[in-house]
Amino acid sequence: MVARILVPYDGSDPAEAALRFALETFPEASVEVFHVVEPFAEHTDAGVEDYRGRWRDRAHETATRAFETARDVADEYDRSVETEWRYGRPGHEIVAYLEDGEFDHVVMGSHGRSGIERLVLGSVAEITVRRSPVPVTVIPAR
Repeated sequence: MVARILVPYDGSDPAEAALRFALETFPEASVEVFHVVEPFAEHTDAGVEDYRGRWRDRAHETATRAFETARDVADEYDRSVETEWRYGRPGHEIVAYLEDGEFDHVVMGSHGRSGIERLVLGSVAEITVRRSPVPVTVIPAR
């Protein structure tokens, strides 16, 4: 029995498809939407601390919007979702969160990157599938 599902969610179409799949396929399971904001180093004339503060504000706004969208999707299924977010490298943060939590399954979307784009950007789905302590269902990009 799948009691608790983690859905990594970045607000993209594949992430929304994964959330819909989780809500439809596991109607009795608790679903948690997990968003990871990837920090990057950039300096501005305004100074590093000012930049970090503005960046954190934007990251929080982005996560808030993603969660609002996820809740809207859940409402369509007369369901609710829990939400959580972290800073870090998405694949690694997802796996660390899984190791700390009590999840039975992961359902995630994949952008379907290949070639140079995949080498440069990496594959969050691949990292998660290879390192997850629980089964992972990957919903491909359409």
